[in-house]
Amino acid sequence: MRQKIGLAFVLFIVFSALAISAVFFTKYLISKEPKLVFFEWVWPHQKAEHDVLSEFEYCHRRTKRCRMAGPRFLIGTFERSGKYVSHLRVQRALSGEEPIGLVWRLEALISPHRVAREIKSALSFFSDLRVPVEFLFIDYDSPSERLKHYADWIRLLRSQQLQLPISVSGLASWSFDNLEGFKELVENVETVSVQLYQGAQKVELHDNLVSALERLDNVHISLFCPDTGFLDHFFKKVSISRQLDIGIFDGSGCSNLSE
Repeated sequence: MRQKIGLAFVLFIVFSALAISAVFFTKYLISKEPKLVFFEWVWPHQKAEHDVLSEFEYCHRRTKRCRMAGPRFLIGTFERSGKYVSHLRVQRALSGEEPIGLVWRLEALISPHRVAREIKSALSFFSDLRVPVEFLFIDYDSPSERLKHYADWIRLLRSQQLQLPISVSGLASWSFDNLEGFKELVENVETVSVQLYQGAQKVELHDNLVSALERLDNVHISLFCPDTGFLDHFFKKVSISRQLDIGIFDGSGCSNLSE
């Protein structure tokens, strides 16, 4: 009888230990999964009112690992001719609750002082309206062979005593056309949001880009439309446990964006 009681007690201890281990192991696995922060790139004549999270199966399964951040609004474009075109629409920026990002499109690298002047003016404008601004983005499609020159330009822009750090959008080709130049640019910005699209076409994840995403905490991605099957494919190739920011560009063919 004592042997049976002893055996039962041992089995109880063993199963309890296994159950506790399973709980901690599950929590460990969950903690190693990346936290995804989605946002929308909002260009002129676009809205920032879409239900992006509902399009991703990853977020259905892991609701606590996904959240929606404020949109990044295109504020102005510096054309190749030097002309500045403002796209500021106050009502769009006032519609949300999350801090927003401000984006300037450059068709060519111009004087950093002139860009800084527009940035400071916009920051002052939104500060007067009490609209929180959290991010500043430069959108410039630098030739791959000129990435070090672009990094130098960013350093000059940062020296203009802006209130916030500078982030940039980036091309996937940079990481394999000029890896050293890409790394130097990454070192000089807050974040790089790599566009995994060219036009409406998806771009393949090159090994250099996979390595950059796994090793560099400030390299993030952008998608053309919410690609519902993309994240499963992405996490089969990229192993990360950090926060990953995912920008969504609402292209004309985005039939799966919910209002």
